[in-house]
Amino acid sequence: MSLDYGLLRTLHRMLRQLTDIGERMEKGPRKVRIVAANEANFCKALDEAKASLLEMRKASNAKQLQLNEREAKVEDMKNKLNACDSNKEFQLLKDRIAADLQANSVLQDEILEQLEKIDVLTEGVDEAKKNHEKSQAESKRVGDEVALDLKALAAEKERVSSELAEKEKEISGDLLIQYRRLVTAKGEDALGVTDTETCGNCNQTLTPQTINDLLMKQPVFCKGCGCWMYLSESHPSA
Repeated sequence: MSLDYGLLRTLHRMLRQLTDIGERMEKGPRKVRIVAANEANFCKALDEAKASLLEMRKASNAKQLQLNEREAKVEDMKNKLNACDSNKEFQLLKDRIAADLQANSVLQDEILEQLEKIDVLTEGVDEAKKNHEKSQAESKRVGDEVALDLKALAAEKERVSSELAEKEKEISGDLLIQYRRLVTAKGEDALGVTDTETCGNCNQTLTPQTINDLLMKQPVFCKGCGCWMYLSESHPSA
């Protein structure tokens, strides 16, 4: 049987095309997963920023409530000054008022410090929100882009697969069965080009008998990797 090396070259080219299409189809979902992970991270950062701001506001409100109560207490003590029965009681009350006013002053400073932190945390929430919105837009852009790419790649895969199936019909009898078994196991490596010195897939050195069979265009399978070999297009005997 004399082989058509042109047929094997065409089959090998199509198998490589299908491999390339498959790899490109896998890259799309990976890109989607990456941007989705980024979006999730930005969402988490936004939630954490909001939580920190909420906690600081709660703490500030609690201190403000405490200050209001203490200020009301001071005012109440001031009202009681005129009702004191003795100078000692009057002085004790004045000392308590002075101490509470000092404590209130410290509390006011703490509240002002918390308000400054709230301003910083609010800016952090705004920044986190912008980052999250950007990541959402990026996720949508990549998702739409990948969906279009996958649609085009699926059509291309169907076309190449159809053409490959037609070409495979040109392989006769038992060779077709062996070829399909190799394709199922090895994919594009089911076929391998050679320059009559080594196998193009595994670099196994060819024996003189193998080289002679190749030149005679007989079916030759590599003794190293098992691929079906064919002569390169540039070989004089191809």
